[in-house]
This record gives sequence, C-alpha cells and structure tokens, in this order.
Amino acid sequence: EHGLDRNEPMYARITAGIRKAILSGQLADNSRLPTNRELATLLKIDRSTVSRAYLELSQSGLIDSHVGRGTFVRPLAQRGASFRTSDGANEVSADSVLNWNEKFSESSRTSLDLISRQPAGTNQRDMISFAGGIPTEEFYPNDQFQRIVSQLLKSEHAAKMFGYSAADGSPYLRAQVKNHLQSHGIECGDDELLIVSGSQQGIDLVTNVLVDPGDLVVLEDPSYFWAICNFRARQAKCLPVSMDDDGIRLDLLESYLSGQKAKLLYVMPSFQNPTGATMSLPRRIALLELAKKYQVPILEDNFVGDLVYGDTPLPPLRSLPGGKDVVIHQGTFSKALCPGLRLGWLVAPPEVTARLLLAKRTSDLSTNSIAQIILAKYLEEGLYSKHLEHVRLSYRSRRDAMLAALSRRLSGRLADDDGAKLTWSRPDGGLFIWAKLAKGLSAREFLTFAEMQGVSFSPGDMFFLNGGHSEYFRLCFIQTEESIIEEGIERLGKAMRSYLQTVARSSLSEVSGGARERNNVLI
Repeated sequence: EHGLDRNEPMYARITAGIRKAILSGQLADNSRLPTNRELATLLKIDRSTVSRAYLELSQSGLIDSHVGRGTFVRPLAQRGASFRTSDGANEVSADSVLNWNEKFSESSRTSLDLISRQPAGTNQRDMISFAGGIPTEEFYPNDQFQRIVSQLLKSEHAAKMFGYSAADGSPYLRAQVKNHLQSHGIECGDDELLIVSGSQQGIDLVTNVLVDPGDLVVLEDPSYFWAICNFRARQAKCLPVSMDDDGIRLDLLESYLSGQKAKLLYVMPSFQNPTGATMSLPRRIALLELAKKYQVPILEDNFVGDLVYGDTPLPPLRSLPGGKDVVIHQGTFSKALCPGLRLGWLVAPPEVTARLLLAKRTSDLSTNSIAQIILAKYLEEGLYSKHLEHVRLSYRSRRDAMLAALSRRLSGRLADDDGAKLTWSRPDGGLFIWAKLAKGLSAREFLTFAEMQGVSFSPGDMFFLNGGHSEYFRLCFIQTEESIIEEGIERLGKAMRSYLQTVARSSLSEVSGGARERNNVLI
C-alpha cells in the first residue's frame, strides 16, 4: 500500500494499487490475479470489497474476468485509448492519468457496491438461463404491431407519432390505460395519472419527489434489486422487513414504524419479486390501516399484476377502501407484453401527480410518442386481452413444468451420504419460483457448479437489503419452453449432486485435518 491514501475506502486502495502495478508494468500482460476469495483471505476483508475493486478495474479496461478461468491483466493493445501508448515520450505513466475514482459521486459509489453483487455473466453457447425476468421473442406481438404501424402512418395519428407527446402522456394512451385500470378496480381522474417510461422510471420519480438523503424507506426483504439500487443511490436509509407466505410481516412493520418515522413504504403485493409471494386480502387491508395510522405513503409496484394463473386476482391496494389516500400505484406493460415498449403508469393523489410530472419533465421531458400511440391502438383493438389469454396459458404450463421437474430431479436425498433437500415456492402468478437450499449451503457456490453443467439462475443474496441469506436462489420459468425447462432442471440436479459431493469431501478433509492437528499436539 506504499504511496496509497489510507483515508480512501479499502476497495479504492485495492483498485489504485492494482491499477498502478498494471500501468507501470509491474504486472505484465495476461498476468493472473488472485481470485476474490484468495485476495479477500490475504487482506482479511470481505469478498464484496474485492469484487467492487475488480469491477472498477474491469470497467476501466485494465482486466478481464472469465468464468471458470480467473481474472487476468488485459494486454496493452486491447486496453482503452488512454493506455495504448507505451513507448518513448508518448508513454502515459500511472501518476499522470486522471484518477476518475476521485470524481465519482457518492450515489455512483453506492450503486457500484450493490451491482457488484450481481454474478458475472457467461458466454457459454448452450447455457439454459433461469436467471432473467422478461418475456421471450416468441410472445412479442410482431405481426399486430407491424400492421398497426402501417395503419397509423396513413392515419391522423401520423404527425403526433414524431413530435413530443404531452409530458403526462399521450391523451390517446391515457384513455386506454384508464380503461385498463378500471378493469382492475382502479378509478382515476386526469389529474391522478402519469404515463412513464417503464416501471423503473416510476420508482425513480417517486423517490425523487418523496425521498431526501437520510430519509427512511421501508421495503420487503428480499425485494426488487433495482429498486434497492435506486433507494440507496438517493442515499436513503433502507429498512428491511421480513416476509412470510402472506407477504410483508405486519407485526415487525408496526414495531419499526412505532419507533421511527418512515418516508416511504415500497411493496409488491402480487407475485412479489423475487419470492413470487402474494399478500392476502386481510393483510392488504391491515397494511393500509397501518400506513394511515403512521402516515406512511405506499408505493405499490404491480409489475406483473396481469400474469395470473389461478383464481381471480386480489384487488390492488389502491382500489381498496382508503387506498386512494395513501397509495401510489404503479404498473407496466413490459412483463406481460414486451419489454422494449418501456411504458407504464403511476396513479397518485393529484398533489403528488403534479410533483411527479415536474420530476418527469426534468428527467426526460416526455415519454416516447411512437411507442405510446402504437400501444394505444393495440389496446383499443382489444388485442392486449387476447394476448393475455395466450401468455397466461403458456406461462402457467411452463410454471407447472418447472415445478414437476423440480419434484422429479431435485426432491428427496440428493446424494448417497447426505440428507440435504431443496424446497421451493409454488406461485399463483408472475415470473419466479423462489428456492431454498439446506442450511450451510451457498447458492453462489452452487451456481458455479450449475454453470459448469450449462444452466444458470439468480443467487438470492442480491435481493436482500444487507446481503446474506446465501441459501436462497431465484428461478424464472417464463423464458424457456417446457422441454428446455426439463433439460435445465436435469442439469441443475447434476450440478447439485456434484456440489454436495464436493461439500462432503471438503467437510471430511476438514475433519481429517483437525484430527491430524490434534495428533501432532499429542505427539
């Protein structure tokens, strides 16, 4: 650490030290760096700190990471332009290059720390991925959209498609969204509705309007990864509240709210991400009572409210008695239709909508006009309801296929010498199955074995506010057809057997090593 600022965070000191060694030639091209675990053990720090340093070095173009092979110094010829000159007077020294780490905002640093929790992707060609959460191309309404675009270009709507729309959304789309909301029991006036560029912008606008640095935001634990990133980037204090099968635990929530003032409560009552859990009707009603009692606004994220595979869906919080007073309701067409539209909505009290509209103007002026008008026409023709009938049947079949495959491939004893079991949820809608390994096992370690078998998933620790809970992982069932789901779960079963055998050998080795140490002491 010679020459490094000891007042800098540890990840920044690691980044600066390795960066200097690379640029000075002390670390040669293609040199292999220690793994996250090796360096963390050597420095006696958390692995996430090393991950954050390696992420910055990778984004700077100085190192490359390869799943299964390791992390290496990128050759000089493949680095960014700032580092390519290496001879004579044109050589760029480590000390003369701008230190961008000193320039980044605290918000950026916070986001980077969280994003480092995401596992590195893999380019393996035949990889079966259960990691994402978006519909596949086979369900995109290509033919209908092609026809609609052709018709619109010849209609009175053509001119409106290429100019700015109103900041609160195209009147054409707003009318259709109101009809859609009405079918879910939500009535809203013109001054209560805002069209937004997808649900992520909705979260960002609400945080912009309600949350100052240091304010308390309460949310389910686990929760949506990018919402956590947004709240943390706004420098909010995030308070995690555990869940059960019925949703967020109200006994814990009230104990927290009674002792401190919260600025916002973020929940996903229907088919929650990542757990797939649905909040019961009695709990929804009780949650509204708590919110009114402690004067906490609720942001209700209804991101997959249309993807129901069982009985009639439960009513949104906003539609229940008293909901209009405390709930900002958010929805999107991305998950049920196609993500590239980037269209959603916020419904809020008029005084809140006015502030949200101002925040949107400072963000992107207005939402994409072309996409709004195409979607409005699609909704007006009743095509969305027909589309939902189709995808609900398909996604329900895929959910059932994954649940059945899990029961066949991963139930009971998973190795001859252990009794480890895997448990999982059975969601009534949405996109995800939430799985839990036996105590003492790690989903991230399991993921390494899974990727060697050609299958991937999302480790659960990235969805918890403070990390941890390494035994959980998330499986998305909508992205692959039944036969591929079967193959993917079969690969997962093979990976599990390999993982458990490795864990068993490691445990046996530790026991043997301990015995040898004790014998040496006796001798």
